[in-house]
Amino acid sequence: MHPPLEAHKNEGCDGVIEALEECHRAGSFNRFLGTCNDAKRAVDECLKQEFLAQREANKGKSKEKRKRMEAIWKEMEEPPADLKK
Repeated sequence: MHPPLEAHKNEGCDGVIEALEECHRAGSFNRFLGTCNDAKRAVDECLKQEFLAQREANKGKSKEKRKRMEAIWKEMEEPPADLKK
């Protein structure tokens, strides 16, 4: 099962989404008889690849944010220079 397909949210999968929707529009029983299974598998694989790419991007952003936060925490632990004397 895939999430609701919206082209603006899944820009990299426009072609395969359109192929699946066209298959569904071609006949109301196509989706029940399995004639659209190949298009569905292609959509699922494309959405999976987009998800993995987004996860990697988020992981990189998270690491950068963590480094900034650790620097701030370290700065908070050290007393100001004028109080060190």
